[in-house]
Amino acid sequence: MELVINDRIRQRKIEFFNSFNISLRYNSISSTFSFDFYYDPDVIEQKEMACVGHDHICQLFHEGELILTGYILSEAFSDTPTRKLVPIGGYSLPGFLEDCQVPTNEAIDKAIAFGNLKLPKNITKTPYCYPIQDEGLTLKQIAEKYLAPFNLKIVIDSSVAELMEQQFEETSTKPNDTIKQYLTDLCTQKNIIVSHNEYGNVVFGKAKTKQKPIMEFNVPKGGLPGIKMDLNFNGQEMHSQITVMKQADIDSSNVGEFTVTNPFVPFVFRPRTIIQSSGSNIDTELAANNALAAELRALKVTIAIDRWDVNGKLIRPNNVVSVINPDIYLFKKTNLFIEAIDYKGDQKEMTAVLHCVLPIVYDGTKVDGDKSAYTFQGINLH
Repeated sequence: MELVINDRIRQRKIEFFNSFNISLRYNSISSTFSFDFYYDPDVIEQKEMACVGHDHICQLFHEGELILTGYILSEAFSDTPTRKLVPIGGYSLPGFLEDCQVPTNEAIDKAIAFGNLKLPKNITKTPYCYPIQDEGLTLKQIAEKYLAPFNLKIVIDSSVAELMEQQFEETSTKPNDTIKQYLTDLCTQKNIIVSHNEYGNVVFGKAKTKQKPIMEFNVPKGGLPGIKMDLNFNGQEMHSQITVMKQADIDSSNVGEFTVTNPFVPFVFRPRTIIQSSGSNIDTELAANNALAAELRALKVTIAIDRWDVNGKLIRPNNVVSVINPDIYLFKKTNLFIEAIDYKGDQKEMTAVLHCVLPIVYDGTKVDGDKSAYTFQGINLH
């Protein structure tokens, strides 16, 4: 593991830690990291690297492969008879969008004057982001508008390029809503995933759920040594029918409604209603299917392994594995989508925990009332 820190004086490279943790998330605007090291205040290199409140930009590498680009945000120092390790942590560059609301024009002007903000050359004067009601803008335009003050780049996958250019009739956010929340709400209506990459860019795309599994776990035939698996199903998070209702315009037009049936709730009636505040009636059907897909995340599988790599490449989210393991109620081969990975390491070992869900959570497959989509179909007599 190698850490490169840009402390605004120069780049500093650190190759040895006592322990480190990285959590890569696919369905998230950012990923997190932390590491522990012995801090000596008499060593100028360490003092400048650990400077409190400077939010240094850093890059994390594994075997020369870039994992993450982000900010160092937290430090914890102690003075004890026995010197303790200093934990340092942070998250990917777009992580600010999870913590920050849309900046007011005055906030941007004062930040420029104070010196902690330099706007891109294409933004020269107010208004910047306000007003926060957007009419006739595409998702791409909305994203560019609100990401510009943070100097974040966007990457649009070809699979959603056309969707990103579709106009919304009218959208708005609340002053106390985060930017991430606003963008995610809009993307959900169009079945677009907001994520990030190792360079710290905001990525708009679709999950790669149809690819060949990068690992196959067939426990009855022996599988791999040192593997621990868990399957958890929370039925309280699921509903039998989900109805999305379009909020009416002032003139009572553009009123839509669509209901989907969840095949994972086959015997009881547990309805849910969601109000859609923006988008068209076509988006209402899509939003209903997306709400159903999101509920299917209530079925989770975790796989703990003793490695970070497969065939010399880092195992990353947005990949697929297959599992046959009767002990966790997977009696037949089941493909699972890697939603997130927690990596841990120290001087003795390196381990990873894969957090997996069903591919239909992400791939846009319509499972409305489709009993064959029920993963456990045919296992029992009923």
